[in-house]
Amino acid sequence: MLGRKIRALLVDLDGTLYFKGAPILGAAGALQQLKEAGIGLCFLTNTDSKSVRTIRRDLERMGFDVEERDIFTPATALRRFLEEEGSPRCHFLLAPELAREFEPYAGMPGGSAGGPPGGVDYVVVGDCREIATYETLNGAFRHVVAGAGIVALQKGRYYIREDGYYLDTGAFVELLEYASGKTARLLGKPSPDFFRLALGHVGCRPEEAAVVGDDVFTDVAGAKSVGALSILVRTGKASGVDVERLEVKPDAIADTFAGVPRLILS
Repeated sequence: MLGRKIRALLVDLDGTLYFKGAPILGAAGALQQLKEAGIGLCFLTNTDSKSVRTIRRDLERMGFDVEERDIFTPATALRRFLEEEGSPRCHFLLAPELAREFEPYAGMPGGSAGGPPGGVDYVVVGDCREIATYETLNGAFRHVVAGAGIVALQKGRYYIREDGYYLDTGAFVELLEYASGKTARLLGKPSPDFFRLALGHVGCRPEEAAVVGDDVFTDVAGAKSVGALSILVRTGKASGVDVERLEVKPDAIADTFAGVPRLILS
């Protein structure tokens, strides 16, 4: 029980509704129960390798009925940021699918290890595992040294797939920060601005919402940064976590997402 009337949930995806490409038992049914009860839903993910359209198709394949307009990714925040900045010139370290979406903002192609940096305002770092080489990373670094700011789609440390652990975007962002002495502007979770963007979408105040997720550093900490409640699910990254040892503690815990309706509808 959360002790407050909750009107909306901001729900994480990977590790919360599904894990390692498979839906978590009971999650789809719980989601439908919440919809029927009139709970507003917005889905927040730090996935920065796919478009919202692709993410929705993946969810549909796993049995989740989710509207494209209700999915918020770091790319959603990036689009808002670029509009507010007045269409700045950017150098992108992104997965090809997202890079194509932001081609109109791409600046000059310079900045390779052996050539002069191009004139850009920001180096935007997302999932770059498909293109990350010394040359591409050093090229981005040269843009930053030449005056460009760093924008991070997210700063996750790692993610988990069927075959184990992988470095996440945060590792590459930290590389540029360390080498340049600059601090990146964070767009995805746990940025308070990202959560406020989602709260505006569901039309409720922070005290009327709860964040549900499996990551203490992005979901629980993000909820606290805007004054929302947090529910940690013991799946995904939180599998086997000793909650008593956590520095940032959630307001409630559910074994899986299937237990969330009981916490908010009681």
